[in-house]
Amino acid sequence: MENGKKLTVLIIVAAFLVFLVFMGFGTKLGEEFTQEVNTLEGLTLTVDEESASAVGITYTVSNHTDKDLSYGQDYSLQKEEKGKWYELKPAAHVITTLELLWIPAGENETVEINWDVNYGKLPAGHYRILKSYSDNENSYYLAGEFNLE
Repeated sequence: MENGKKLTVLIIVAAFLVFLVFMGFGTKLGEEFTQEVNTLEGLTLTVDEESASAVGITYTVSNHTDKDLSYGQDYSLQKEEKGKWYELKPAAHVITTLELLWIPAGENETVEINWDVNYGKLPAGHYRILKSYSDNENSYYLAGEFNLE
């Protein structure tokens, strides 16, 4: 490739990277989330604070209810701003499988999540992960909070 073409490609790539930086790659706030979370007594989601990084976390769901609960691979991230929770807009379309998973009554499950592809690297702030769990009659939002410094 001749030098002029190489320079043009380099300029286009650099402009695209600058565009991503100015667009706040992965950290745009969406709408305020006002629904109740953690309402099913005995069902908790706890984030391992030591695992929390700009690109992922490890969390444990404890089902100390008498119900077997279903859930999927999907999740969302939220950021707290001035005492309110806002959904983070993913940087890319989030693709998850449509598997129906179960956590039996009395069981715990630990999961590691890496969101770098979907949300990018998150800046410092107070966040939470949000997951939905269901029994045969109701759905419950479960949230676990964490800080990034």
